[in-house]
Amino acid sequence: MLSRVPGMLPPLEKAAPDSYANLPFVHAISIVAMPKGLNNPNMTLFDGTTNPFDHVCQYKQKMMIVTAIGHVKEACMCKGFRITLSGPALRWLVSLPNRSISTFADLVIAFTQQFASCRKPQNHTGYLYRIVQGANETIVEFNTRFNNEKVAVREYDVSTAVEAFRRGLHHESDLYKQVTMHPCHSFEVVQEKSTAAIRLEEDMLVRASLPSTPSISSTSAIEKSSRKQSVGKKEE
Repeated sequence: MLSRVPGMLPPLEKAAPDSYANLPFVHAISIVAMPKGLNNPNMTLFDGTTNPFDHVCQYKQKMMIVTAIGHVKEACMCKGFRITLSGPALRWLVSLPNRSISTFADLVIAFTQQFASCRKPQNHTGYLYRIVQGANETIVEFNTRFNNEKVAVREYDVSTAVEAFRRGLHHESDLYKQVTMHPCHSFEVVQEKSTAAIRLEEDMLVRASLPSTPSISSTSAIEKSSRKQSVGKKEE
């Protein structure tokens, strides 16, 4: 009767007396004790809203420092992975069929298939043409934003990336003129010219913030005026 009431939560299910023994890993993995010197991987917990493939890659890199070998290594990879999950992802792991995971590869396949919809599509190099320097954006800001997007593209093409970087610059900027008059055949050359332009840009910003000093011509005019005044006083 309670389940028929709108908005009413379903009654809590009673846990079975032996539910503590329901584990997703096979017996060979479950009985392995985690090494005492093994620290939990310091990484962001996966809650089912980010890219699962990125999470697996980061987890593998963190666990490379584990000194365990052989079958203990496999068990550590499986049992340590649950520590990196939270929320819906952790509930998914707990809900897996009992003794259904026998290797870390099985766990990765099941994990990535479950959260495949959270994966972001990878962009091609042509996507870089969409990156355009803003009206008030400095070269260093544009360069950083372009490089961050370039790292995430798939099927990277050097000539396309170089041309996209050139077209994204302000048409009146000195860097745009340099890379247009002297075409770059590698992105390393583009970065060298960009670094030089950034140094110039930063130096000009520093000079603009300093107190203004009289120019050479104005200084000469002041000196001439002072000499004329002194000569006039002497004649008097």
